[in-house]
Amino acid sequence: MARVIAAVDGVASDRPTYTRADKKVTLYALITVDADGKRAYYSDAPAVRLDGKVIAVKPLAAAPAIELRWNRIEPAAKSMTNGDTPAQFRFETIDYRATPIELGLNRGAITADVRPTLTPDHGQGVGTMRYQIVALQDERVIASPGPEARRGRGSGGVTDDVLRVSIRRDDSYLGFLTEMYGQPYIWASAGTSDRAHQSEHLEGSDCADFVVYGKRRMGGSQPYVWTGALPQHAKLLAAGTRADDGIYRDKAGQPLPFTKVGDLVLFPRHVGVLAVDRGTLGVLDDRDVMMHTLFDSPKEVPIAESGYADKPLELRRWK
Repeated sequence: MARVIAAVDGVASDRPTYTRADKKVTLYALITVDADGKRAYYSDAPAVRLDGKVIAVKPLAAAPAIELRWNRIEPAAKSMTNGDTPAQFRFETIDYRATPIELGLNRGAITADVRPTLTPDHGQGVGTMRYQIVALQDERVIASPGPEARRGRGSGGVTDDVLRVSIRRDDSYLGFLTEMYGQPYIWASAGTSDRAHQSEHLEGSDCADFVVYGKRRMGGSQPYVWTGALPQHAKLLAAGTRADDGIYRDKAGQPLPFTKVGDLVLFPRHVGVLAVDRGTLGVLDDRDVMMHTLFDSPKEVPIAESGYADKPLELRRWK
C-alpha cells in the first residue's frame, strides 16, 4: 500500500493539511508492506500519525527496492456547472487529472507546490492541490488514491484519501479565501449540508459560496446561501452606480467610500470582496481591486474587469 502524508511542523499525517504561505509543507511517501503476518511502515518522515495514532516507521532505504513517482491530482477545467436551472441540478463530476511532478522522481519527500498546471495560476503559491505517490517494483504498480477515489453522492470531487494541501496567504478573511485558489468556479455549488458542502471540501464554489467559505474559515457559522440572500447576513454600508469618470456614486451624486478591505461588493446576482484601494484613494472606483470567482478559478481583478462594473452595487459587511 502507498500513501502520501504531509508535515508542516513535526508529525506527518494523511489528513488534509491547512497552513500559511510562510510555512513549508513537506510531502512524504509512506509505503506499507505486509509479510509473514506482520505489517511494516517505511517513510522518511521523522514521525507519522495515521488515524490519530503515532506509528513506528522504518526509513525508505530499508524498504523493498521500488521506484517512486509523484503526481498532482488537479482539476482540468477552471469553470463548470451543476445545472443551469434548479430542475437540471446534479453534482457534476469534477474532471481531475494526474500530472507528473518531474522533480519528485525517486524522491521519498518533496515540498508541496500548490500551483496548478492545467488551469490558470492566479495564486502565486497559495491555493489548494491534491497529491498521489506511485511506487513501481518490477511490473507491479502500487499507487495512493487518485482521480478514481470519488466521494460519491452529494459531491463531484474526490475523497480525503487523496491527500489535500491548502496554503493560504495569511490569517485574514482574504487570506482564508486564497485557500480556494486553483479550484474551479462551480455554478450552483452545493452540498447535502453546510459541513458537506463542496466549498468545505475545497472542490470549488460559485461566487456566493466563495465569500461564505472565508467567513466560515474565520470561525463563523454563516450558512451557504445564494447572492440574493446575502443581504440577510451582511449590513448595508453604501450603494450606487458607476459614473462616467469610473467613480461609484450614490443617488445624490456623492462618491461611495472605499470602506474596508474584506467588505462585500454585491451586484445583482454576483458578489466579490474588496481587496485593494487603487485609483482615487478612499473612494470606490472601477480601478479598485476585488477578489471573486466567475467562470474562472478565484482571482483578484479591477472592478472594471469583473464583468459587472456597469451594474449597481452595494457595499456590505458581514454581521
